[in-house]
Amino acid sequence: MGWVCEMVEELNVIIAGVGGQGILFTSRVIGEAALRKGIRYIQSEVHGLSQRYGSIHTEIRLGEKVMSPLIMEGTLDLMMALEPLEALRRVRYMCKKTVVVMNDHVIPPVISYLEKMEVPDLQEIIYLLRKVGVKKIYLVSATKLAMKAGDPVVANSVLLGAAAKVGVLPFTKEELMSSLSDLSPERFREINLRAFDLGYENVSEI
Repeated sequence: MGWVCEMVEELNVIIAGVGGQGILFTSRVIGEAALRKGIRYIQSEVHGLSQRYGSIHTEIRLGEKVMSPLIMEGTLDLMMALEPLEALRRVRYMCKKTVVVMNDHVIPPVISYLEKMEVPDLQEIIYLLRKVGVKKIYLVSATKLAMKAGDPVVANSVLLGAAAKVGVLPFTKEELMSSLSDLSPERFREINLRAFDLGYENVSEI
């Protein structure tokens, strides 16, 4: 069956978290869904200094008007944050139209322990996002729900399900689940799909 081409002018998405949370895999799932619908897709990646727990994010751009892989500041449509502090790091990309879908589990950076630095809690992070004009913030207990699904490593699939429910991405739930299923290693396929469903059913706007 051929592609079903869908017109999308421009959609800017950032997926942020720390090393080991499956940021790149989640980006691949979205890219595969775009490929299957014939939507132009460009991605760039920014890795932290540390593979495990280092800061990492991907910039995803979808649409016919997209030429550069880099998102301009103040033009972000969707922030998917597996770690709330990592959403805050990218606040310069956000504006009034930005929708934030965020895990509620804060992971303090190692430097905060070494230097005895105070780290904002979840409520303070939400307050700071509101200060830059973000209107729509959705929370999902991705880490807890991943454990309920059977393995904490699938928190990224929980977050993807939550993002599917919010509706900013130009894909149906079924389209994203199909891409997730096909890209998942066989031993993680069932648990990833279960995690996706849990995220879809348990996301809430604050």
